[in-house]
Amino acid sequence: MPDDKGRRTMGAIPVVEQPMRRSTGSFFATESGLRRLDPPYRDPRVAVSVPVNLRYESILDFHELQSVNISRSGMFLACADPRPVGTIVDFELALADGLSLLRGKGEVVRVTSTPIAGMGVRFRELDEEARRFLDRVAQVNQEEGRSAAISLDFDGPSASLTASGPTSTLRGATAVQPGLSVNGRDLHVKLTPATAGYFSNNPLLNIRLGGFVVPCDENVPLGAVFDVVIESFEGHALFTGKGKVVAKQEHRLGIRLADVDKALLARLQAEIARLTPFGR
Repeated sequence: MPDDKGRRTMGAIPVVEQPMRRSTGSFFATESGLRRLDPPYRDPRVAVSVPVNLRYESILDFHELQSVNISRSGMFLACADPRPVGTIVDFELALADGLSLLRGKGEVVRVTSTPIAGMGVRFRELDEEARRFLDRVAQVNQEEGRSAAISLDFDGPSASLTASGPTSTLRGATAVQPGLSVNGRDLHVKLTPATAGYFSNNPLLNIRLGGFVVPCDENVPLGAVFDVVIESFEGHALFTGKGKVVAKQEHRLGIRLADVDKALLARLQAEIARLTPFGR
């Protein structure tokens, strides 16, 4: 059922739709999919552009539910009432707390009803940051042997089924390294060539997105908040503040830093790149 903000669920993927208040009509997300509310008239001079906003509780939810259905050229969105071929969509994929993962403009180029109802969207406008994100998604899918249930080759004449890949795991953390300390809800990391991988190895949860992955044997619930200290290799405090558990699996925790500005993120990235093999 909808809440006061118009939130709906479309399959397993949370969706928030904000209607476009234009004379060409508005689209809303309902439990049965996207539905259109037409006004008494249309202005043919105004192009239709449908906002599509997807929200995920954690980066792990995104990885399991959607990332396998994304390629460098487009993505497949499962929905009960897909838009017609040729529809232009302004899309944003983000986490529940508002962190944007991928945004841009696309065109619906394929519609399916069986075995999976939904629409294939070819990317039309992406910035450089979005393209780098797509490269990381494609890389991790390839490394894990994951493939989409619907073909993401949008130049083909129709959708085809492929075998689904294995269950994904939260990657990016090696064994506990000297420099990592987890004591209750206190988390301390000293940056070294060994611990730098916590911040750079996971393509979907890394320091560029304000997060990192650490090994942890404790049973820590999603949403738990740590007091985090990140220290440079030379022993200087780089970050002191809060970090929230946004993903967990197989003795690993995905942490996202809170209240960290772009300047501090840039400094952390530079320190980590300095300690990471080949500067990656």
